[in-house]
Amino acid sequence: MTRPQRPHRRKIRYVTPRLQGGAALLFTAVIAAGGIAFGALAGKVLRRMLLSAAVRGHYPMRSAFEIVRDPLAGHLAALFAGTFLPAAALFLFLAWSARRGIDRVGQALRASADRDLSTPTGVRGCAEIPRLGELVDGARAETLASLRSIRSEAENLAGDGVPAEEFRLRWDALKQRIRGIAP
Repeated sequence: MTRPQRPHRRKIRYVTPRLQGGAALLFTAVIAAGGIAFGALAGKVLRRMLLSAAVRGHYPMRSAFEIVRDPLAGHLAALFAGTFLPAAALFLFLAWSARRGIDRVGQALRASADRDLSTPTGVRGCAEIPRLGELVDGARAETLASLRSIRSEAENLAGDGVPAEEFRLRWDALKQRIRGIAP
């Protein structure tokens, strides 16, 4: 008797928290600032209106909502505009910043294809994008160091008058190092 096969569950992969954390804190700050401003401004106006209604008497009104409906609607509209517009601007800025950083990394990789391995990427922006730029710079620097070492070894091999057997062994080792860079 065989055991029934469990269905294969896909593993959920999240974006790194280092990329999300700062952006989430910025959005939280925008929302918190909007809430604090709403609470302070609307609270003061609504408190004054309810106090005035209490002094006059609330008999002509059916509920407290009728007293505060118009100013509350205005403050809620201001809250929406005051949080949505800065949050949208923040989102667009973060998207622009990430795209600019990725474009710079792409330019560095295109420069590498054009045989420029020494120019740094110079990426700024979100925390992960400069880290990616540093990784690309490190890989390019290692490749450049390996190429310089291979070039000097080839020059030494060409200039030395070594016996054929030793030349073949050194040449085979040099070819292996070249294959390590460009398979």
